[in-house]
Amino acid sequence: MFLLSACEPQPATKAPDGGAPATAERPAPALAGPSLAGAGTTVDLATMRGKLVLVDFWASWCEPCRREFPELEALYKRHQANGLEMVGVSMDEQREDAQAFLRDVPVSFPMIFDEGQALAKSWSPPKMPTLYVVDKDGQIVKVFAGEVKIAELEAEVTQRLGG
Repeated sequence: MFLLSACEPQPATKAPDGGAPATAERPAPALAGPSLAGAGTTVDLATMRGKLVLVDFWASWCEPCRREFPELEALYKRHQANGLEMVGVSMDEQREDAQAFLRDVPVSFPMIFDEGQALAKSWSPPKMPTLYVVDKDGQIVKVFAGEVKIAELEAEVTQRLGG
């Protein structure tokens, strides 16, 4: 099992599968999985190539996740027309827990249910939550480990989008 407790640092030297963790200045690992929006729908980072993408690993039991979701949603809506995409990755063990969280704290960006936490194993987020900034070429250019400071993320997004 690969569960992180809220904001608890984890060693970032190697991913659980023995590979290197997803860090800045590296190609983003593959990220595709079943959508929390409906059965049969898949969300795939590869389809977002050419856009700036924020990848947010979160869980329903994570209090910082609950606090930052409304701000992440607002940031997403402000910059979506300029080429920003966002993908949430739920690390919950039960799909129902993630769905209940999203009913309480709704967002419009796509969500992946990381069943068996295979994506978390390949990305190896160092804290809960962790947000990755992936550039238009599929490179991780920044990692926000722990609760993100929205002003810092806003500055990063604005700079990367060219305005």
